[in-house]
Amino acid sequence: MNPRLRLGAAATLALALITGSLVGATSAQATQVSDPPAPDERRDALTTASSVLLAEPAAIKAAAGDEFTLSSAVTGVRGLQFLTYARTHRGLPVYGGDVVVGTDESGAVVTTVTTGQRAVIDVDVKARVSAAAAAVTARKRAGTAVASVATPKLVVHATTETPRPGWEVVVSAAERPSILHVYVDARTGKVIDQWDEVRDGTGTGDHVGTVSIDTTPAYSMRDPNRPGVQCGGQNGQPYTKSVDTWGNGSGTDLETACVDALYAAQREWDMLRDWLGRDGVNGQGGGYPARVGLPAVNAYWYGSYATFGRNQSGSAQLTSIDVVAHEFGHGVFQFSGGGGAGGGNETGGLNESTGDIFGALTEAYADNPNDTPDYVVGEEVDLAGSGPIRNMYNPQALGHPNCYSASIPNTEVHAAAGPQNHWFYLVAEGTNPAGKPASARCDGGGAIAGLGVRKAGEIFMTALNTKTQPWTHAKARVATLNAARTLYSGCAEYNVVRAAWDGVNVRPQPGEQPCDEGDEFSMALDPASGGTQPGGTATTTVRTTVTGGSAQPITLRASGLPSGVTASFSPATIQAGQSSTLTLATSAASPQGAHAITVTADGSDVDRTATYTLRIGEVADDFSVTVSPPSASVQPGGSATATLATQVTSGDAQSVALSASGAPAGVTVTFSPGTITAGQSSSVTIATTSGVAPGTYQISLNADGTGVDRSAAFSLTVGGDQGGTWAPWTPYAVGDVVTYQGAGYRCIQAHTSLPGWEPAIVPALWQRI
Repeated sequence: MNPRLRLGAAATLALALITGSLVGATSAQATQVSDPPAPDERRDALTTASSVLLAEPAAIKAAAGDEFTLSSAVTGVRGLQFLTYARTHRGLPVYGGDVVVGTDESGAVVTTVTTGQRAVIDVDVKARVSAAAAAVTARKRAGTAVASVATPKLVVHATTETPRPGWEVVVSAAERPSILHVYVDARTGKVIDQWDEVRDGTGTGDHVGTVSIDTTPAYSMRDPNRPGVQCGGQNGQPYTKSVDTWGNGSGTDLETACVDALYAAQREWDMLRDWLGRDGVNGQGGGYPARVGLPAVNAYWYGSYATFGRNQSGSAQLTSIDVVAHEFGHGVFQFSGGGGAGGGNETGGLNESTGDIFGALTEAYADNPNDTPDYVVGEEVDLAGSGPIRNMYNPQALGHPNCYSASIPNTEVHAAAGPQNHWFYLVAEGTNPAGKPASARCDGGGAIAGLGVRKAGEIFMTALNTKTQPWTHAKARVATLNAARTLYSGCAEYNVVRAAWDGVNVRPQPGEQPCDEGDEFSMALDPASGGTQPGGTATTTVRTTVTGGSAQPITLRASGLPSGVTASFSPATIQAGQSSTLTLATSAASPQGAHAITVTADGSDVDRTATYTLRIGEVADDFSVTVSPPSASVQPGGSATATLATQVTSGDAQSVALSASGAPAGVTVTFSPGTITAGQSSSVTIATTSGVAPGTYQISLNADGTGVDRSAAFSLTVGGDQGGTWAPWTPYAVGDVVTYQGAGYRCIQAHTSLPGWEPAIVPALWQRI
């Protein structure tokens, strides 16, 4: 199945949707909630999702000129599969246009289809405002001190009521942690939207005691079992030593801080796997580094790593379980569903709340006696002389709102975490749990009996996998209710989730699906896929089960049949609880490849659908490869990290050997691990020596499979602090020397260069030498 789909006006396939002293040691791997999808289950999910994109243009706000490319495929609770497709329009990336398709474990039944795009794109995509002008506008949003301005990228911004072309400009601040994405209208020059990739949050720094951590032999604080997970100092390199014994238990010792951080990151990874069915922080087998020793009373998520400082008194590092899990929780938010981590304060508040929720879940999973599970953040260290910094069961105890209101979109993001934190506590523990703090509803409603922290986490993670941009409390309500309907039979869990949202004043939303406890049935295909040569047949059993009320008569039919294929059921009419055999007969002229066929069970009260993947002839093994982030800027001697992710797009998973080409002298690229199986990820480290010439280099990250080769491009910019040719979009410091049109110039005012700011043109910035 080709993961790139072009949507035209003639898409006619029909498909019904269901909405609905610390010694490092290797720890034993816990049993997963469910196994990762088998190659045929992933293949079926891809085929099902492709059919949805073709069959439901209205649901995804599709226009002629839209093109969809698979950007991620992750597994969730009980094997649910979530496939995210990035959208382009006439070749331009569409911000907010991602489409998330959720399927059941088999990949055959659609559970969700969501997009953050609010209207069909019908605009002239030609820019009237120049990239340089947009960069000037954007850099003003980062404050007076700007470290760098990336080359503007023309996109279609589609999260507002009217899509419009815009320049996406990424600006890094010099005096504070900030990687600001600014969207400038390409027709008017006004700012449409902005969001910061860096998420800050403070927390505890209590040590976890004597624990086992997974380290690399010989010895390094790099996890050998969880790709990308490591801990070290602010230079990004993991700590190493000659023995596998780490830390001294002191709150000022950075090696000890790394023990805390590595332990917490490993427990969070295991919690995601064992409780929530997720493979790593990014959902595709990838984790991210931790850096300790930040000279600040804070901790940050930088989009590709987390960095941790100290408390105000300097007596402890901020690397306890809840703060580490909080920061990497921002990573889970960023790599779930579509749209990344963007949006305004409301989305930012939900992102901060997500970090708090993953902190509570990780504490509960670890159950460490030195940092017992709870629902407060910052309780172990008196961070700033006033105790905990957030309270999930009663946010207003620390000055944060318990309830949603119209002011939330304008509330500072850490305070705006209050309503969803409160909601999560009500779902997990209820209003008056035994042995735990009571939590009052905002609406004065009745008592809520909590579902337990793990089940609350299952619902939250399943909903987060369908996230679209911008993420709002209204969307989160609908998504969590759909998650409860999808995950559990009956309506008990659904009713708790609904009562909890009511309890924080997030009211019912348009299109919200009720939970009906009338006559219900489920349907499954056994098997959900099969193959035959042209002219042959394939069979499957249609199984139905009564899930509520009484049995009802069901009529079976199939749609979406490829040319020359006929379908017959034996019998064609059954009662819920019975089965039927579906036979698909092909002709010699039937097109080869994988085809999604929709099987509909038309009941007297409700209908159910499932997708059967019919493979005619041979299907080649293939995979896609992506790198995140796709670019980085370093000074000579520095290094950058990224994650190379692969996805099976057709056939079976194959062994993939990783290598790099195009790196200049003085630049080395390493992969951990160097060989993976399609569907897995690898951590990439790009290291430079002090002698690397300044400039921007395109490095090819190569994935050599047994049947096919793929690659992804990584752009590395090496800063020029001692010479080199002047170039736009480059940060320059006072004293930097460049050449321009054969002459030498010295920088006399720090800035990021823009087109039109050449040394010979702007004497206020450059002095000829």
